[in-house]
Amino acid sequence: MSIYKEILDSSLSGVSLSPSVKQSIYGELPILVINHSTCCAAVALQGAHLLFWHPSTEQTPVVWLSNKTNFKKTVAIRGGVPVCWPWFGQLGNPSHGFARLVEWKLDSCEEDENGVDLVLSLTNNPQTESYCNKPFSASLNLHLGKTCEVSLSCSADFDVTSALHTYFGVDNIDRVVVKGLGEAYQERLAAENKPTTVGQLIFNQEVDRIYTNASNRITITDGNRTIQLTNTNVSDVVTWNPWINKAKSMADFGDDEYKSMVCVEAGCITKPLKLLPNKKSTYGFKIELI
Repeated sequence: MSIYKEILDSSLSGVSLSPSVKQSIYGELPILVINHSTCCAAVALQGAHLLFWHPSTEQTPVVWLSNKTNFKKTVAIRGGVPVCWPWFGQLGNPSHGFARLVEWKLDSCEEDENGVDLVLSLTNNPQTESYCNKPFSASLNLHLGKTCEVSLSCSADFDVTSALHTYFGVDNIDRVVVKGLGEAYQERLAAENKPTTVGQLIFNQEVDRIYTNASNRITITDGNRTIQLTNTNVSDVVTWNPWINKAKSMADFGDDEYKSMVCVEAGCITKPLKLLPNKKSTYGFKIELI
């Protein structure tokens, strides 16, 4: 049984928050399962983590989740849209920040014929003090319908780097072409053989890059469908695929799952967010099939 079906089945014993949204438990984590006429999706309260999403016209997820991922408290979820905050990568401990490891509060759940709108928030509390002893406020807004829209707003008296680390589902990585990234990038691999880019990115080995001058509109084509990613207020776009060897080394990732996913991430990394205590800074994206 796929992890998607297991999560959907968990909602059968869940509590209804609205006609299309149920809250249930999967593994150790509370989750929200969305079955709306426009889409199917799920969100974990830990990390305000969008687990998967696809419009009702599609049978396979556009936002992808690993079948091997853990659903344990304070353990990162592999797939979906991890919220990397208040730092990206190895700039602090834990990697990619603490926001994805702690439970967020569900502030609102509303729906209409166009989809479901969720707002989740995180402020400094005893659970976050071991990671950060300064006050902060963050909120994640999600619109889940025919399109998927995610925005992160935050305020604090310190600078942050951040990314919405989206995993996209693809038919076969060998046929994937990502366009709109531009040519300027930072290579995050030590390997001598670099993937070739001539105005677009294809995948024939491990890729880990930060593009620093990407278009606001990026397309991901796999031969069967085209996903359009429209970013707002981002300085960078990260691309990642672990390829064969790294996939085999990851306990929460199937050996062959690199073939069915690609990460294209909206972020503020090379230009950190200059936060103020009483003013929200916001960035985000919109996903749609075209």
